[in-house]
Amino acid sequence: MTNIVNFPKIEKRKKPLPRQRVFYIGFRYVGPSLCQDVQNIFIKRNGLKEGIRTWSLITYGKYDEDDYKKYSIELESCEENDLPDLLNEFDVGNQVTFDELKEMGWTGEVNYSAKIIQIAEKNNHLSSNKNEINLLKEE
Repeated sequence: MTNIVNFPKIEKRKKPLPRQRVFYIGFRYVGPSLCQDVQNIFIKRNGLKEGIRTWSLITYGKYDEDDYKKYSIELESCEENDLPDLLNEFDVGNQVTFDELKEMGWTGEVNYSAKIIQIAEKNNHLSSNKNEINLLKEE
């Protein structure tokens, strides 16, 4: 007689957060017109504080023209769900997708919605033309 042993199903672990904490998002132009400068924008994933993760928008630059070293300068900080709005505020929201943000460790909710238009139903009367001539039919 054989003994059958039932093993528990193995639950898949969630994909862990990447070790990298600072990610390049894109660039934007800053300054008055005809004298604009390119500013590279990065986002930084901060730690959890009381169960809420915060994100920072940073850039690298010199504090003074005579500095030989570049420092990280925090432009703005926000909570997890406000990150897409913050990126749109700094005109870099179109340079990153929600899937790329999730790969960076973002676990916020997507609150954007759009009206869905059924194209097939609207144009249904156009495709069902009753006066079509069948060219393949032999006479």
